[in-house]
Amino acid sequence: MFNVITHPAALNELIELPDNLRGRMARLIERLEQEGNKMKMPHSRVIGGGLFELRVGDKNIARTLYAYATGNEIYLLHAFVKKTQKTPTKAIEIARMRLKEMK
Repeated sequence: MFNVITHPAALNELIELPDNLRGRMARLIERLEQEGNKMKMPHSRVIGGGLFELRVGDKNIARTLYAYATGNEIYLLHAFVKKTQKTPTKAIEIARMRLKEMK
């Protein structure tokens, strides 16, 4: 079992996701708590530089960027609705900045 710690700004972002995506993301976060680094595509993907993304989608696509910390801790860093195929550079920068704050 992993301990998921959510950055305060990411918590607000998760709350603001559209209802259908928020519910699916909440279930995926629960799976992340259970499975941790065993979670793979299509639900989790490596971004690089120690960052990963949780992936949910239907007609809209939501992502939550996260990182593993020491021991069994996972930091949820940034949640957003994605508009393009590629993860925006700005979203990755936000996640890296928040990761520094949490360490």
